[in-house]
Amino acid sequence: MDENSLLTLWSEACRHAELEATLPVFIRLLQDRLPLVEVSLYDAAREPFGLDLIYRWRSPGKLEALHQSIDLSPALQQSLSAWLAEGKVCVSENVSGESADATPDWLATLAEKDADHADYFTPLVLTTGGCGLLFLRVRRTVFSSAELALLEALMQPLGVMIDNDHRLREIERLRSAAEADRDTLLTRLGRNSLSSETIIGVDGGLRAVMQRVGQVAPTNASALILGETGSGKEVIARAIHERSRRHDAPFIRVNCGALPSELIDSELFGHEKGSFTGAMATRRGWFERADGGTLFLDEIGELPLAAQVRLLRVLQDGMLQRVGSEHSIQVDVRVIAATHRDLPRMVQNGEFREDLWYRLAVFPIILPALHERLEDIEPLARHFIERAAQRLGVPTPPLQKADVDRLREYDWPGNVRELGAVLERAVILGHGRHLDLQTALGVQLLRPESRDSDSDSAGSGNADLESLDVVIAAHLRRALTRTRGRVDGAQGAASLLGLNPNTLRGKLRRYRIDPAKYRPG
Repeated sequence: MDENSLLTLWSEACRHAELEATLPVFIRLLQDRLPLVEVSLYDAAREPFGLDLIYRWRSPGKLEALHQSIDLSPALQQSLSAWLAEGKVCVSENVSGESADATPDWLATLAEKDADHADYFTPLVLTTGGCGLLFLRVRRTVFSSAELALLEALMQPLGVMIDNDHRLREIERLRSAAEADRDTLLTRLGRNSLSSETIIGVDGGLRAVMQRVGQVAPTNASALILGETGSGKEVIARAIHERSRRHDAPFIRVNCGALPSELIDSELFGHEKGSFTGAMATRRGWFERADGGTLFLDEIGELPLAAQVRLLRVLQDGMLQRVGSEHSIQVDVRVIAATHRDLPRMVQNGEFREDLWYRLAVFPIILPALHERLEDIEPLARHFIERAAQRLGVPTPPLQKADVDRLREYDWPGNVRELGAVLERAVILGHGRHLDLQTALGVQLLRPESRDSDSDSAGSGNADLESLDVVIAAHLRRALTRTRGRVDGAQGAASLLGLNPNTLRGKLRRYRIDPAKYRPG
């Protein structure tokens, strides 16, 4: 049993983070111990039965979020469902020597047999309902007993990671539902339900974006907002709605990535009472609730292909059918979609319908990342500081020029959302008197001297992942010492190490290294 691997995975499982952030840790652990070729994770619904390929990793590529529905015949569905309920691990070398009748008939559908590789299938029992299915492929013909024991031990924390992901998505779905019901009710009462957010950067980094908003808002055309996570796609969608003729009607946001695959039709189009187990009453879907207004489909790239087909019909003729109903309902809804994913590439790979892409991308709007609009950092910071101080009931701390310079040096992978969170944390840490950005940004949590001393002791210890981190951190410190704390430019550490400056800054944040500590004076 590899206790370090188990502890690492349990620590990751307890983060309560989305699966897309925690699953790579599981894969890296396996890569260090197995000649890993492929990892695929499936989500299986029990009633009605459904199987979705949600994540896949193939060496040497990156983790892909797919959400592809797997079509199985009724006989294969029954066979796979029985195997999942039995909870028995299936290893390819164990079934390859048996008779053909003993080999699971669904196995060939999910993974084509390869004589040079060994495959590992295991069901994952989830407390949130449904099941998971994990497929591993390694570059050898058999697994050792120690490897099988390790895999068995790692399945429990992996199941917890999937459960956490399901819970987070359900919370997001319920939050969106509550917000939509609130907005609809306030609209009917004649009140403005939209909390019109101040759009900062209208005359700066968002000038071109707001020009596009002004062009498309008065029309009924669909719009597609493309931008990184946290860059403010919902704010732009609301701006389009507020400037349109539909501004007095509901604006409803739906996070497509938070919708369970088996409930997508019910959520979008509604259902009739008794149409499936648990349908205790008739329910209107999001399209009906947004009738006359705007439906914002966030993370549209997460919709399975089957749901994309039904969405296309509503966009084309405005007609929908509730689940379990034979009657069509006419709706008048303007759709604004958004995603952080590369939809054109997904279209080429067959992961997103080309006809739906053309229907949605009538008027695309590309939202720049925060590191591409540095001129907006200062006004955004002032806005978030004032808002945080008001919410916390403390005095508004001053924003110093040094604070602005520090914020501009950071590359903000989480964009505007991350900036808001960091500044609120800085206001809390500074008790309203000043901004504690050093702690808020996570720098200087450990003194360089202590980390360097760890490096000396690690050389004679076990060569595990932590000692590798210490070696990398020490190398980065030596580079900063040589360049006197300079990161950019021809004489900077990034040039010395052959790295992009933004990449180096990311590594410095990861290892809690502050370049300012290495500057003279």
